[in-house]
Amino acid sequence: MPEVPHPGMPPVAVQRAKDQAAATAAPSEGEAGAGPPLLEDYLCCPLCGSGGRVLGTADCSGHPLWREPLPRTLEWMECEGCGHVHTRRFWTPAGLAVLFGNLNETQVLRASDDIDAIRATWAPVVERAIALLGGYRAAMASPTPPTWVDVGCGAGGLLMAAGDFGFSAMGVDARVETADQLRALGFNAISGNFADVALDKRFHIDVLSMMDILEHLPFPKQALAKAAQIVRPGGLIVISLPDLTSSSWRLMDAAKRNPYWIEIEHHHNFSRTKLMDLLREAGFEPAEFAIPSRYRAQMEVYAIRAP
Repeated sequence: MPEVPHPGMPPVAVQRAKDQAAATAAPSEGEAGAGPPLLEDYLCCPLCGSGGRVLGTADCSGHPLWREPLPRTLEWMECEGCGHVHTRRFWTPAGLAVLFGNLNETQVLRASDDIDAIRATWAPVVERAIALLGGYRAAMASPTPPTWVDVGCGAGGLLMAAGDFGFSAMGVDARVETADQLRALGFNAISGNFADVALDKRFHIDVLSMMDILEHLPFPKQALAKAAQIVRPGGLIVISLPDLTSSSWRLMDAAKRNPYWIEIEHHHNFSRTKLMDLLREAGFEPAEFAIPSRYRAQMEVYAIRAP
């Protein structure tokens, strides 16, 4: 445990984490008799392979998705090579099975939801993408509709908005229940991890969106490499996630009320510069930037696949 925690982490949470660490180590490490391990250590920085230092530890037991036998703490690291901030460990399939056993309400579409308000929330994303594809007339000029794949589609708001604009839209989500519900409502959705879904054999993708999903993936560079293989040259990738260098992030840290340090589903906290560098490395050129209001401290980047 670090003697001096990251200044943005709630001090009470850090103290509780110190007290609870020993008690939670056994389930998270999967010792004999505890079943399969829920977490696996990063051997090095998942982006550059360098070593790192501990930033701090936070108590995540108050998170809505937390339950026994999940570990009560998240330990955060900072890479000494590239400066990337990531958790010390990432979820194994066994850990994800436990984690996903508690359904996140944001992943569910309810009959009482205001669907038109949800569409309006996501419409600007589709409008910016269409503009970068050359405008609506150019984007829809082909006899077949352009394709949009939304990874981590959740309740399907962006999937619906893209379809309403004229895209042939499909959602991918790791939660089986989420995809099943969307299909039952008549939408095109499949369940599975992005790394395992064979989209490259089935689709010629014009737009691939990963809204608040890259920070969940243990190895984001591999995800972006796959995206570069399946998005057509000149097509788009759209990514939104929290920006740890944003003004709102810094203010939440100063108030010691930053919810992202206890976000049990996240493995990464990206800076804007780091995300841009990763996109360029994968073969995408950032072309547009936005600050959405769906969550705190977010950034939204639109990047074009190189020829």
